[in-house]
Amino acid sequence: MKKLMLLFAFFPFLASVSAQDYIEFNASETTTPHYDILQSNDTIVKFDVIIPGMFETAIDTFNRVNIEGHTKMDSIGYPEMPIVSFLVAIPECDSVNLSIALMDSVQYTGYNIYPAPELVPDTTEGGAIALVEEFTYDTSVYNTDAMFPGYVGKTINKGAIRNQHVVRVVLYPVQFNPAKDIIKAYSDFHITLTFNNPSGTVNNNVGIFNEVVGNTLINYQSNGLNASANCGAGLDNVGSWKWATNFTNDAIMDTCDYLLITDEYFYNEQAAKIHIDSLARHRAEFNGFDVVMVKMDDIEDSISGNNNTKRIKNLIKNTYDYGYANHTYDGKLAYVNLFGDAFFGNDPEDECVPTYSEGYDVYFTQLTYDSIAGEYDPYPDIMIGRCSVDTVTQVQNVVHKILNFESIC
Repeated sequence: MKKLMLLFAFFPFLASVSAQDYIEFNASETTTPHYDILQSNDTIVKFDVIIPGMFETAIDTFNRVNIEGHTKMDSIGYPEMPIVSFLVAIPECDSVNLSIALMDSVQYTGYNIYPAPELVPDTTEGGAIALVEEFTYDTSVYNTDAMFPGYVGKTINKGAIRNQHVVRVVLYPVQFNPAKDIIKAYSDFHITLTFNNPSGTVNNNVGIFNEVVGNTLINYQSNGLNASANCGAGLDNVGSWKWATNFTNDAIMDTCDYLLITDEYFYNEQAAKIHIDSLARHRAEFNGFDVVMVKMDDIEDSISGNNNTKRIKNLIKNTYDYGYANHTYDGKLAYVNLFGDAFFGNDPEDECVPTYSEGYDVYFTQLTYDSIAGEYDPYPDIMIGRCSVDTVTQVQNVVHKILNFESIC
């Protein structure tokens, strides 16, 4: 598969870049935004957010700014304003109400926020494709005598991670008037979330992903269950491993914690199949998982969908929904291994284990459908990995490395 590199080129201001400075909004011992949970239950969530300041780099007549640990607005040619966001655990509900009280602010003059650049492809030496920043400036926006973006917060991407409902709270702590070169920064937010028609609890079981979710959602109380260790080591009964060819309901209707999808070529080549079997057996004995292996030709012949990418998605989602997993602590499929490159060699028409778009395997992890939005939410419900192999030798090498690495951990 083609590899992308991300390079940065500031046009036409490359020679005028100065050192990075820190702009203080609120006296603090840290430069990173922090939060304090005040209340979190099935009907309301409250928390305070303190934003102590931002970093600034002068580029000719512009100021490029960022808040540590967070992202920025990326509408090309518009001011590249910093964004602070948090994922919040919520109960199942129809919608979320957001209330923001602004407790403190400071204003500065003489600032002209750098516009979000366009990323354009460029070929570097050796044939690799680089994404290069190209300066773009929207004059109509920069002549406007009004604060941008003009709002200080919103909720987006309501969805779920496995059985845990979530929403993202997005804050815009810096407001910018382009015509007057003024910025106004808010340092202290008091956030309240309430819910329309809530049901269930604010924290739900996510099985062996408990610690992952606990480190991702600001108000999720983790029980410490961690998927990073060999979960099955020391169990009286280790897991199982098998090849599947029967797909009732477009799913694996059998115990399945870990699904491995590979190409029939590797199944038919005995030297490759032996190594894939040994990897599956390792996951059963070392991790304690029930492992099911599936060939792409069986997916193509038996699973509904208008292309193989959609068929893979349907198989994963239906297997996840039916919930025949014995060792994931919430009864649902936890892991998928796409064992094979997207295509063989350099021919994108010679399909192996296909991906969605250009290397976008995360598509296969998004299994919660939002009927209101008419699409899958952006949050992953399973863990996915890909062993990018397209020859028997590569199969042997990657399995050897996995087994020998984990045996000494």
